[in-house]
Amino acid sequence: METTPEIIRQHLIDTQPGIDLLLLQLPSRELLAPSHMPVIEALPRIIIRQMLSLKASATIIERAEQKAKSLGAGGIAYLPVEELMSCGVSRTKAAAISRVAQCQQKEPDRIQSWSGMGSKELITDVTRLKGVGPWTASILAMFHFAHQDLFPIQDSSLRKAMSLLKDQDILIIPERAQPYRSYLACYLWDMLDQARL
Repeated sequence: METTPEIIRQHLIDTQPGIDLLLLQLPSRELLAPSHMPVIEALPRIIIRQMLSLKASATIIERAEQKAKSLGAGGIAYLPVEELMSCGVSRTKAAAISRVAQCQQKEPDRIQSWSGMGSKELITDVTRLKGVGPWTASILAMFHFAHQDLFPIQDSSLRKAMSLLKDQDILIIPERAQPYRSYLACYLWDMLDQARL
C-alpha cells in the first residue's frame, strides 16, 4: 500500500491517544523527500543550526555563504575555522565543520555511502566525526536522506512539546509511532511553531 500524508496522520492519531484534535488543526505534512543538496553543503548548515533559533542560524549561514563566496572557498565547509567564527559560528561548531570538509577530502566514498545506509548505521557513522552529535546526525537523516522513522529525543523543543502535552494528559510515546516517528517529531515541532500548545 502506498504511503500518503493522510495514512501517516491517521497512524499517529491511532497510536498517540488524545493527539487527534491538535493534529487535525495542523496542515498535513508532506512526505519527506531526499535533498538534492550535496552532503558537504547540507551538514555544515545543520551543525550551525544546532541549539539556535531559525532566525539566528539563517543570519549566520548567510554570512558564512557570503564569506565563502568572497574568498572563493567552494562552500561553507571549506572556510577556515577563524573565518567561520568571524561569521558567528562557535569554535566547537567551526571545528566540527572543518572535520566534515576533511572527511570529504580524505574519504569521499564514506560520505557517498551515507545515502544507502539505514538510520542506525548512518547515525553511528556520522557521529564518528568529532563534534557531530546524535541530534545533528538525526536531522541529516530525516531532512537530507528522508528517513521516516527517527525521533531525535535529544531535541529540547520535542521534549518541551511532550511535556506541554503531558500537562494536558496526552502522553506521547514515540515508539508507538513506528514506522513514522519522523513525522511525529515534525508535527510536534509544528505545534510549537504555531503556538498550538
